[in-house]
Amino acid sequence: MRKIYFVLFLISGIILTSCNNKEKDLQFEKEVFYEVYPALIDSVWVNAVLTYVPPAPPGIDPSEYKLNRRNESKKRFNKELAESKQKKFPVDLVFFDELAVRDNSKALHEHFKDAVISKDNVTDTLDFKLDRKKLDAYTAFHLKYVSRIPRGNDRKFYNECCYSVPGIVILSRIQFDDEKKYGVLTAGIECGGLCGYGYLIYIKKVNDKWVVDKIEDGWIS
Repeated sequence: MRKIYFVLFLISGIILTSCNNKEKDLQFEKEVFYEVYPALIDSVWVNAVLTYVPPAPPGIDPSEYKLNRRNESKKRFNKELAESKQKKFPVDLVFFDELAVRDNSKALHEHFKDAVISKDNVTDTLDFKLDRKKLDAYTAFHLKYVSRIPRGNDRKFYNECCYSVPGIVILSRIQFDDEKKYGVLTAGIECGGLCGYGYLIYIKKVNDKWVVDKIEDGWIS
């Protein structure tokens, strides 16, 4: 009987420790998310507004042409964003109020070669509720929150009305390496049934601060 009680006690202790660790990990993720959010949403907006690049003129290498055009556009849109901040004129965005869960461990390891990632490194299933006050504290953007993907006339309104990026911005949870030096998350722009694109956003810790290391094209549909 004592052995049974001991085993039950041991199992309960393991479960409790596991739950406490998950809660700590979730709290850590929240702190990093809100810390990096201003730079994150800046990068998403600048990249999203320049997604489309017209075909290259005859005789010009398409890849080089696209790269040059996007670099020029980035400079222009970064300047526009800086001017909007200075004038305190926020940029309007439609924002999904839940975070998606994606397994980006492979992309994380490919980008950060020294990242230590175990096989069981997966994002937990604990509920990460966004704190709108913390998001809204960054006044460079005015977010129109939606809790579902709109269809029909609502979809047309969000795509064509008055938002600088047609579609809805959907961010994901952050996936970290085991040592919590690096992280990756995604930002998707959902603009219709067969209209959507997204980015992989890599973050890292530099001098005790989390920064955006790189944002790259992830998918398009």
